[in-house]
Amino acid sequence: MVKKTVWTLSFICFAMSTFLSLVGIISVIQVYFDVSLSAASFYASVFAGVLGISSLFMPAYFSRFEKKRLTMALLAITAICSLAQFFINTYFIALVFRIIPAICYPIVVSNALTIVGEISPNDSNKVVLGISAGSILGLSIVTHLGMNHGFQMAMLWYFTINIIALILTAFFIPVVEGNQDTVATQFSRAKSKLFLISAAYVLCMIIGISITYNYIPTYLKDVTLMNPNTLSFTLLMMGLISIIGTTISGWGVVKKPNLTVLFYPIGFVCAVFIVGYFVKFQVYEMIGLFIFAIFDGSAYTISQYWITSSIRKAPEFANGIFLLMSNVSIFIGTMVGSFIIEQINIYFIFYGSMIMMVLSIPFVIGRIKKYPDAR
Repeated sequence: MVKKTVWTLSFICFAMSTFLSLVGIISVIQVYFDVSLSAASFYASVFAGVLGISSLFMPAYFSRFEKKRLTMALLAITAICSLAQFFINTYFIALVFRIIPAICYPIVVSNALTIVGEISPNDSNKVVLGISAGSILGLSIVTHLGMNHGFQMAMLWYFTINIIALILTAFFIPVVEGNQDTVATQFSRAKSKLFLISAAYVLCMIIGISITYNYIPTYLKDVTLMNPNTLSFTLLMMGLISIIGTTISGWGVVKKPNLTVLFYPIGFVCAVFIVGYFVKFQVYEMIGLFIFAIFDGSAYTISQYWITSSIRKAPEFANGIFLLMSNVSIFIGTMVGSFIIEQINIYFIFYGSMIMMVLSIPFVIGRIKKYPDAR
């Protein structure tokens, strides 16, 4: 039963994370609603922005409710919102139904991570795998459906997968009582030195990844001169390999957590160096990118473990902070990468990533020395 529960939690996260993949059909959104490109881009990306803001307080606020019934209610709401967008072709009304699931997302995902932390802590990486797979595989599925069958078919996919998640929740998720700590008490735990050191590490780490990751397609097209077919294949393989990275890091944080977290920035620096050094050699470049993908896929698992292990008494709040920091760090990293490309040179994005990773090392060493038993 535990295994079924764990994989159901993973599927729930997969279903919710597919909402992020709407960025793959921005051109379809533009045509469907007859709006400008910027309006279509806002429609697709507003989900991540609202998600980031609501991650700060929504999981903590709703932590007092019983988790199975709350998760089922929120999955039902997200499914209804997807179905509503299937029928609505008025931009601003549809936008409301796009925003509501973004408010639900951090609560549902935080619940899933909290439940697995209570029933089978060593399987947390499988739930994190659902988050990664939702973004990676979801992008391919939604792009295919949207490009070939239109915007409404993408909404039908969202509706269907959330209904399936709802049914699985009803059968395989146990009743889990809420956290009776007040929101103020949960927030107060974020003032500890252990949490602040852990958060600083995660911030530097994800910013470091995002500086390079978000511009890999541009880099391969303009510098490595990959043709479109090779580029598409490379990006697809990177996505699939990153899932392997999630699995490897999950094993690492269970067996050797401190060593795994300390090795991560060091290994990432080496991977980024290989990608930058072999820029003109496509075969070696692809090998370097696949190594890079393993580290990229490990990021969610490591950062989620590092944050939640610093606030064990407030798991819902910790998971909300994990989601918040992930989205904020991705935004900052993207902006930094854009600045480097526009003001200096695209080659220097790798230096930006390496610098941020090196800056993260003192924080992980500091935590290991001061709090060696924090897990």
